[in-house]
Amino acid sequence: MALDEPKEGDASVNVGEYTFLMEDYLTESYGAFTIDYSNNWLRKGFTIIPDRGTSSC
Repeated sequence: MALDEPKEGDASVNVGEYTFLMEDYLTESYGAFTIDYSNNWLRKGFTIIPDRGTSSC
């Protein structure tokens, strides 16, 4: 994940007051994404987890 300017072929997603840009082909491959932020001794920063549409038993 990085701060960047929009490019041709980018998909734009607004969540609250934030705008996320991603390459358009990712929206075709995955239905949704989860963006998590952690600030603890084990892990600091953002993690982006794609929803692959699978279920677990």
